[in-house]
Amino acid sequence: MSRVLFIGNSYTFQNSLPKVLEAFAQALVPEAPLQTEGVLVGGATLRSHQAHGVASQRIREGGWRYVVLQEQSMLGGLRIDGVAYLGLPEDSFFPAARQLAAQITAVGSRPLFYMTWSRKENLAAQGHLTRAYARIAAELGAALSPVGVAWERVRRERPELELYAEDGHHPGPAGTYLSACVLFASIYKRPCTGAPSTLTGTPWTGSGFDASRAVKLVSLPDDTARYLQRVGSEVALAEHPPENTDTAPAHPPLPSLPVGAPLRLEQLAGEWSGSLSLYPSDMGMAPAALRLSLEAQGTELSGRVRVLFRNGRSIEAPLTSRLEGDPLSFSFEDAALLESTVQLRAVLKDGALHGIAQAQDPQGGRWRGSWTARRPSP
Repeated sequence: MSRVLFIGNSYTFQNSLPKVLEAFAQALVPEAPLQTEGVLVGGATLRSHQAHGVASQRIREGGWRYVVLQEQSMLGGLRIDGVAYLGLPEDSFFPAARQLAAQITAVGSRPLFYMTWSRKENLAAQGHLTRAYARIAAELGAALSPVGVAWERVRRERPELELYAEDGHHPGPAGTYLSACVLFASIYKRPCTGAPSTLTGTPWTGSGFDASRAVKLVSLPDDTARYLQRVGSEVALAEHPPENTDTAPAHPPLPSLPVGAPLRLEQLAGEWSGSLSLYPSDMGMAPAALRLSLEAQGTELSGRVRVLFRNGRSIEAPLTSRLEGDPLSFSFEDAALLESTVQLRAVLKDGALHGIAQAQDPQGGRWRGSWTARRPSP
């Protein structure tokens, strides 16, 4: 029996994907079954798995034929003015993947990258995901399971076949079935055709697989299952993943500071009001109202910041500030939402502060935004 360890998040544990893979193996190669285990945390990136240490501990146990690495669906994520975009793989995905892959090969196992799919509203983003996973797998000499490529093909050939759950990014039953088929073909180097359309296995309970019971994990019409088997097999067993020639940028330019007037501390002291676009716009949190209260103390500037969201939530914190030539730079701790330090910089232009904001969350996601503030009218 071959043992396979999955390291990932809800894209793996939704519909108990590892156990669906086991069911494929049991049906098609009963003489060579799989035993799957997982270190699976909702929303986790490979960077956060590597930092927390549980994944590394399980890797060091050894005895794994493959360790499957699934990065967070947005590659760690990047928010610009509150809008979500794919993260740059060089920022978080690649460094964490290199560290985990080194641990995997050190115990005689092989890393296998589980390429995810783009979100339902943004099919074009698949090209960026495909290139990122293909690059790191090639660099490390790792195996690659091009699940996202299979999803893209199905979406183009059969747009009426629903692969997604209701949220438009997690897998529905057909999406999990297709993903398991591609993984099976990638591991066994043989088609997944001929598998049952209904598969049973142990369910995910939120913290692990419940080995005490077996349930129906996926059940599809026979013709749908046969189609997904064919696509999954052809994609997984192709000599090279299809090349994506889309050269569209993954995200718009990052916010930048305009040219401003020279700053003096006495110009900045007092109350300022404006808006901040940094937090999730899809949750109604951008733009948010921004209030600054600044006080000049000798050659230093102190104060407080308040961020007021339309949903009634707010952040209030002391500011740590300094002048860096013309730009004003200050920061505050957001322990409640981003769990991170938010850095703000600004210049004075036409009587208003025009600034940029940035932060990095514990998962490695980057947040970039813009803000403006003016003195209240007399």
